[in-house]
Amino acid sequence: MLGWRLDNVSLRQQRSWACAVILLAIEFPGACRSSAARAQSSSGKPQDPTQLQDKYRRPDLVVAALHIAPGAVVADVGAGAGYLTHRLAVAAGPSGRVVATDIDGSSLQRIGAGGPGEAPIVTRAVSPDDPGLEPGGYDLILLSEVDHLLADREAYLRRLIPALKPGSGRIAISNRRVHRAPVLAAAERVGLSPKSEFDGLPAHFLLEVAP
Repeated sequence: MLGWRLDNVSLRQQRSWACAVILLAIEFPGACRSSAARAQSSSGKPQDPTQLQDKYRRPDLVVAALHIAPGAVVADVGAGAGYLTHRLAVAAGPSGRVVATDIDGSSLQRIGAGGPGEAPIVTRAVSPDDPGLEPGGYDLILLSEVDHLLADREAYLRRLIPALKPGSGRIAISNRRVHRAPVLAAAERVGLSPKSEFDGLPAHFLLEVAP
């Protein structure tokens, strides 16, 4: 997120910040060394933010636990810049399809259309209260670290149900464990029942529900 913000500030602001950093290094070299030290891992190498996120969220385990069949049609709701989208596309394979949605169209532009061995990826900007998914078309709808941002979990889940393939479609929800109880309660109120749950993630739950 910080990198995105830097991309969108003016060049003048970036130069001003650079000057401030240089002055700080000249006048307070110890502070800069301390900051640099905090950015190092225990091995002495700089920490990679992506690797840290992967260690925390374990996207490999999430996708494996979803048991996505080749040829599946998957919706990645709240996909952002596509943290999970391409992994889902690999699982669905070239005969599948992945629709990545988000309210931020600029983030979706970073996802791309899918590479070799992946399902085609379609990106779709949507409004905050409308999933924007066509009816009856999805084997799996995934909400990863999304449900706590919804204005009304219950109303949003109710709108997702018509998009599921009748008799086989499912909704997977993954988030930090503190959000499990409220989203499960909302799902049950709209007629979605728990079908499976994976408990092998470090700090998240992964719950599947279906009509």
